[in-house]
Amino acid sequence: MQTVTITISEELATQLEPFGTQLDTVLSAGVRELKLEQSLVLFKQGHLSLWKAARLANVSLREMIHSLYLHNIRPEIDEQLIQEELA
Repeated sequence: MQTVTITISEELATQLEPFGTQLDTVLSAGVRELKLEQSLVLFKQGHLSLWKAARLANVSLREMIHSLYLHNIRPEIDEQLIQEELA
């Protein structure tokens, strides 16, 4: 395990106090959520295929599809998309 020092606001420090011994878990969850959000944005902008967005977010294709629907992003499914996803 590596030790890292970061500077955070007093407000955030106060919010993190109850999780003192679980900061690894809190940070991991935050990083996972940020990666998912980034993948959703890139997918919506057309920069990533559905499969590549799932890989970037490190989630299953099923979870990525679920996240798309939770964020009201409706993927267009056409023959080209199917071929890209299978490649």
